[in-house]
Amino acid sequence: MPNKSAGKVALVTGGVRRLGGQISYFLADENYNLAIIYNSSSKGDLKKTSAYLKSKSIKFKFYKCDLRNAAQIKRTAEKFGKDFKKLDILVNNAGVIHKVDFENITPDLLENTIAVNLKAPLFITQYSLKYLKKSSEPLVINIASLGGLQNWSGFIPYSISKSALIKLTHLLARKLAPKIRVNAIAPGTIIIKGEEKGTPDKINVEKIPLRKYGTPKDIIEAIKFIINCKYLTGHVIPVEGGRLLTN
Repeated sequence: MPNKSAGKVALVTGGVRRLGGQISYFLADENYNLAIIYNSSSKGDLKKTSAYLKSKSIKFKFYKCDLRNAAQIKRTAEKFGKDFKKLDILVNNAGVIHKVDFENITPDLLENTIAVNLKAPLFITQYSLKYLKKSSEPLVINIASLGGLQNWSGFIPYSISKSALIKLTHLLARKLAPKIRVNAIAPGTIIIKGEEKGTPDKINVEKIPLRKYGTPKDIIEAIKFIINCKYLTGHVIPVEGGRLLTN
């Protein structure tokens, strides 16, 4: 049976390591050609991800881009557009998170958080429109956060940015229909094997109704559902072990 993903192209921001890397691996497994945006990933991370993608015999390319800079985003979009010609799936995954007391929030911290978590997805989607429109089933997936649905008072800049990303998901789904579907996923605490130290302030597992943390596989399953459910747009899927039930 022919692979339905053959010849399709996906763009993943922050797609070299952590959750973004796992999303890139999944899309490679599904035979998507990949454009991957990164900024601070190490040479070791790039080498590791490159080795995995090479093993899948797909076309892929890395693009270094500071997502705080709209001009760089536009140039990067032009580069991957020239390289891949079209775009079937855009995954706005890149994000920054900082725990900070309200009294210690600075203008730079707030601006940088909003730039990466909100402005970047907006402008990447805008600059990618002409390539998404060349796809027969274009799809945008925003990686939001449970922090955009709950009141995480220790992460005010982060929660503000993710809440706004959820609203952006709704607005773009309305604006870009019927051609382009736009959905989001709101992960709770996701533990990546070997990268546990990169997970800030894990909530006590006893406070999660399912009594366990999530894994990248849980997010991948949500991505599969969004890809396959062609009648779904403008929705945010929480993947959080039931934590919203405790609100």
